Amino acid sequence: MLYSLRMRAELEGRHVSGAERIIKANEVEKTIKEFLRRPKLYDRMVITIEDVKEIEYIPKALPIYSYDFKSVEEAHRFAINMLMKEGVKEEVALKGLELLKKGPNPKGGNMRGAVLMDMESGERLEPDQERGVRTVRFDWKDRRFIKRLLKERGIKRFYLERLLDALALATKNIHCGVAAELCWSDDPDYTTGYVAGKTVGYVRIKPMKEEGVPIGGRVYFVKREDFENLVECLEKRVVLIEEL
Repeated sequence: MLYSLRMRAELEGRHVSGAERIIKANEVEKTIKEFLRRPKLYDRMVITIEDVKEIEYIPKALPIYSYDFKSVEEAHRFAINMLMKEGVKEEVALKGLELLKKGPNPKGGNMRGAVLMDMESGERLEPDQERGVRTVRFDWKDRRFIKRLLKERGIKRFYLERLLDALALATKNIHCGVAAELCWSDDPDYTTGYVAGKTVGYVRIKPMKEEGVPIGGRVYFVKREDFENLVECLEKRVVLIEEL
């Protein structure tokens, strides 16, 4: 029996941390303890455990590439070019970028889920613009093995768990039909972001924001006609990724 284990933590009503695992029954207690240590500060945490009945397998994760730039402006120009390679119009890519810079929540600041943006018009499609759309129920088939492979590639410990989670999430997004994703963290101390897509792969980009900035999020660029099936896949289907 496998279980979907998810954590979401908040501080003063603001999302501060989240995590996701698909695990065996004997790993539940250990993983919950790991989740409890994950947020630095929080005043509310929700942990959800569900049994898994059907699983889809993705044979291979998106390939990883990394680029460092001297300034946020250079990094942003590069990110826009990567999004355009996936068919996102330049003006729409810029709109998504500006949305993350100011905070995607219409009331200001961050939001729990991702923005769904029509890749042709730039219109926001998510039904609840304060909540967004969440990608959940995903993990690696053998997380320890993938972690070891990333270590062997020289990924530093500080980035390892973040990369494991973000790469799995981005891989599920593209599997479900997201054309391209733009993301950077709302963690003030973490400035690396990424663009993901079927053509460009998983492209780590640094710095996508200045240090100390607590604003971030995700924008999924999608085709309007795929909207309903895509949301169902992102939020309902259980996915395990087999290999790097």
